[in-house]
Amino acid sequence: MASIEKIPPQVEAKYRKFIQARELLEKVAQERALLEASLAEIDAIIEELNSLPEDSEIYKMKGIVLVKSNKEAVLKELNSKKESIELKLMALRKQEESLQKEVERLGKELNQLLAKGTGGAPVGGAG
Repeated sequence: MASIEKIPPQVEAKYRKFIQARELLEKVAQERALLEASLAEIDAIIEELNSLPEDSEIYKMKGIVLVKSNKEAVLKELNSKKESIELKLMALRKQEESLQKEVERLGKELNQLLAKGTGGAPVGGAG
């Protein structure tokens, strides 16, 4: 029967940090993707509104009700929303970049710890 070695606490702690950082990176990437989709949708709506004559009847959703509005007010609201999303995206991209570097760093450190612990033998190698 093969002997089972206990994982050193240092390796276990590093692994937990690595997993947490990777999960957070995935969450931030998903949030960024959703915001990018929202931004693309807003850009498409703004483009469509800009192609309409100034006196066009415009309706927008307020809860479950459609409300008549004017083109200028809707464009102003959309541009404000677009600016807010762009700021959030900028922050998320920076956070995502930082987390990506952290995940890479922790992964390298973890691999180094594992290599030391196995005498340099590849993990999962023949024993």
